[in-house]
Amino acid sequence: MSARIGDNSAAQRNKEPIFDALVEHLAHARDVLEVGAGDATHARYAVERLPHCVWQSSEAPGHYRRLVAALADRSEQNLPRPLALDVRAAWPAGPYDAVFGANVAHIMDWTAVEALFSGAARVLRPAGRLCLYGPFLRRGKPPETGNAAFDAALRDRDPAMGLREIEALDALGEPLCLSRVADIAMPSDNRLLIWQKAADR
Repeated sequence: MSARIGDNSAAQRNKEPIFDALVEHLAHARDVLEVGAGDATHARYAVERLPHCVWQSSEAPGHYRRLVAALADRSEQNLPRPLALDVRAAWPAGPYDAVFGANVAHIMDWTAVEALFSGAARVLRPAGRLCLYGPFLRRGKPPETGNAAFDAALRDRDPAMGLREIEALDALGEPLCLSRVADIAMPSDNRLLIWQKAADR
């Protein structure tokens, strides 16, 4: 079962397996944009595991101050000042080799998920990658018990939230020239999904 919103202990637990998987897929990345960086747990760890990357963290305007405060003691060149990013509005120009988000798709409404994909497609370099970690559903397959309970709890809190079907995300990516290239099983019934932008786009 995925962590509940705002659970920093879960971010601490999951950072190592996430980056164990990401290291291979971002071996040649130089510029990465993180969407929904929260308290910067993953951003801080990213510069240890991917020292060749400039890791640009970002957060929705309503949570931006928390992220800035979390990184106030850091001044590394590869961990620049966070950005305020509303995925439905203007994105930074980029270009980026990768866009990463952990536990973001299920707390956004579907319009925001669409904006996440379209925004990522715009700012990614050719052959760049969109990497999303979290709990997901698979069409026609019953969810794991923990994920089913988590999905129900999210929808009780806000009917616009909820776990997303992998196939629905693939459908968002297709017209944007984003094709899924990896589906990696992670602890606690989570997954790391990676879409790659066409090399000629």
